[in-house]
Amino acid sequence: MGIKSLMDKYFEQIEVEDADYVPFDDAKFDAAYILLNIPIAMLKGYLKLKGLKRKLPDGAKFWKETGLCNRLGCSERHIKQFRSRNHLNNSLEIFPDFLSYLEGDIQGDYQKLSTPDRIRLSITEIPNKFFDN
Repeated sequence: MGIKSLMDKYFEQIEVEDADYVPFDDAKFDAAYILLNIPIAMLKGYLKLKGLKRKLPDGAKFWKETGLCNRLGCSERHIKQFRSRNHLNNSLEIFPDFLSYLEGDIQGDYQKLSTPDRIRLSITEIPNKFFDN
């Protein structure tokens, strides 16, 4: 099984919990973030494919290497979740455009959930403007 097969197996089990923009340190602009509720089995499968002996993969690498950003932007189901759960003006913001902010420099973090078979993956943009003087 490769990463594509792993994504095919678990992708529909991913839930978009929230998406919004938040202040990021002293950046001139807010950063985009998304919270995903994902199966632990997906992460374990990823670790096995990569030959890593860790409890959880690096969140940012997992996001990038699995192509989650692009795949979410093409998923009608996840677009509907985004529109119903974000704090943005839905008439002005569309999901693929929002996700474009999460294709560059990002940080990924995990948070425990009340269910032992799932975990929250938080992906936050590190704005390019943060690095401008």
